[in-house]
Amino acid sequence: MRLLSILSLIVLLLAGACSSKKKQAELLEQTKPTWLKERPVSTSFFYGIGTTPKVGGEVYYKEKAKEKALSDLAKQISTTIKSEQNLYRMEDNKGVYEYFQSRVKATSNEFLEGYQYVDQWEDLSNYYTFYRLSKSEFYALKAKRKEDAMKLAYLKYKQAQEAQQQKDIILALEQYAAAIDAISGYLNEEASIETETGKIDLYEVNKDALSDLVNSFKLNADTPSIEVTPNSSVKGGQLQLALTCGGYPVKNIPVRFNYSGGFLVNDKMKSDEDGIILTPAFDFGSQAKETLKANVDLKELSRQVTRNLIVRQLITHQSQAAMSITVEASK
Repeated sequence: MRLLSILSLIVLLLAGACSSKKKQAELLEQTKPTWLKERPVSTSFFYGIGTTPKVGGEVYYKEKAKEKALSDLAKQISTTIKSEQNLYRMEDNKGVYEYFQSRVKATSNEFLEGYQYVDQWEDLSNYYTFYRLSKSEFYALKAKRKEDAMKLAYLKYKQAQEAQQQKDIILALEQYAAAIDAISGYLNEEASIETETGKIDLYEVNKDALSDLVNSFKLNADTPSIEVTPNSSVKGGQLQLALTCGGYPVKNIPVRFNYSGGFLVNDKMKSDEDGIILTPAFDFGSQAKETLKANVDLKELSRQVTRNLIVRQLITHQSQAAMSITVEASK
């Protein structure tokens, strides 16, 4: 009998608690703000709303709701983040992935700079927060960012020209690449600037200058052939190649070798201070003739001078300076 009374009391308490919670939820629903009942639309502001379950500490779920609100805010503004992701996934090595991440972060910051907290609300289960961003401020900031990017690109262009005049080709390539990188977020927009010599398109002048430099590379050797002993291991440095750009020697340019007679232990070299590259060691068999090919490694060069994939593609699509050396059996 006593057990039955206890059970009855528990049932009554649970029923009362459920009824109390239901009543509390109904009262809370009456206080729900307008921005949750119907998403606001304005000609003056972008809006972002974030919702998260009230799980974990208060600081944690409030921060999560803020993150979601700002993410929602960014989606109202543009699809630029998505297009950046598509562009910077063209290579998946570690370096490029880090660059892709930083580009997305930078783009997000551009979207969200100047956002304002508006309101918050919570019910028994979830926390909601509301942010906004002034459209006039956003477009003014965006215009200022573009102006700064154009100025930086022009500065890098001038520095690249100076480096080129001083025959520092690697530095010139790096600066032309930096100029394109500075305006890579605006390539679908007007990218011209007025200079003391007239109006120039910053993308086109840097692209053309960079392409001209790469296409000016030349590989030469004093002789196109060498004689070696059959069935022997040939030491490196049997022949010197000279790498030039516009007739001047160029240092620190990557060159790759390919040998018809088999595997090369070291198939990658770089030009020294005088633009010289020594041929690698290789094994010569019983064939009367083999071919040792050398070419400027444009893929490696592109990675050396920039992390921007637009510029990397531009470099790798240029003509590749190359030459062949005939390796003949001595008689």
